[in-house]
Amino acid sequence: MTFAALSGCAASIDGDSGRSSGDTGAGAGPGVDDFGDATGGEPGGDFTPGVTTGGEEVDCGRQNFNVERKPASILLVLDRSASMQDDPSGDEGTPSKWDIVVPALQEVIAATNEAASWGLKVFPQGDRTGTCTEESFPRDILIPIAGNNAPTVNQAISSTTPEGDGTPTGDAINKAVEYLQSIQNDDPKYILLATDGDPSCPKSDSDEFAVQAVTNAAAAGFHTFVVGIASQESKVKALNGLAVAGLEPRDDPDPLAPKFYLAATKDELVASLLTITGEVSTCLFPLSAPPPNPDHVGVFVGDEAVMQDTTGMNGWNYTGPDMTTIQLYGAACEQVASSGAGAVKVIFGCKDDPIY
Repeated sequence: MTFAALSGCAASIDGDSGRSSGDTGAGAGPGVDDFGDATGGEPGGDFTPGVTTGGEEVDCGRQNFNVERKPASILLVLDRSASMQDDPSGDEGTPSKWDIVVPALQEVIAATNEAASWGLKVFPQGDRTGTCTEESFPRDILIPIAGNNAPTVNQAISSTTPEGDGTPTGDAINKAVEYLQSIQNDDPKYILLATDGDPSCPKSDSDEFAVQAVTNAAAAGFHTFVVGIASQESKVKALNGLAVAGLEPRDDPDPLAPKFYLAATKDELVASLLTITGEVSTCLFPLSAPPPNPDHVGVFVGDEAVMQDTTGMNGWNYTGPDMTTIQLYGAACEQVASSGAGAVKVIFGCKDDPIY
């Protein structure tokens, strides 16, 4: 999907006629956009620069151009330890945690095939290799991230079995970061960790090691969303720690609520994953060039003006100092998720040109 951005540009003035070189109508007055409003009007449409007193060059006009929403790259890091064969209570009942997680993952991956580029890493490696042995530590990326990759990723998930020994979560995240750092593009990149609780490798400080790995991933620019099934208090604590360290904890007004995304049932997991993929795949928009006046930019979702918010809570902001990508947050992002990216418009305003 695309959205229109309106960009400032210089307009020359014909010194004899006192009219801008782009004007064709007689008696051109102040700049008028195609909404008939000399002071900006609604977003969208072309802007015809007008005359300034004394025959001086006008500051700028407006020009339409289209940009594509920037897709997120998501590496699914999937726990295939043997404990995933248990039911959510930790017993040997049905459905198992694996039987809950896999269909839900596949449903969301298929639904977001065009909105996100997916890849897959599973851990631990091998079957019956022994807990926390060198053979079990994760090494390979099973499916590299690519566009329109849902069928390939889902087929690989279907071919995966929960037969691994141990849960080397920290090592899996470290390998994921190495891989993401090797990708030479500027698409936003995320880790989606799906696991059933306590890391177990290394045996001495597995929780701390995993949290540090997720912390390091965030510092490297790769936030981690955590989806978990946990019944024991220790596992809930471990998952909460990972979710907070990943800088993408679940939003809940109850301070005692889990910070990770819940996966107790398939429907609950699907809802959680749709929330996650909505956050990472619908609210990032690249610009073809930095705005000529960075402090004079207007963003609209439909007819609603969105104010800049440098705190990243509710509004829009640049994602970096190059000012070539904007991100929507809070209610604005939620509105885009429901109405589509085509509802978003951006205005690059001139220095003295009203926007809102």
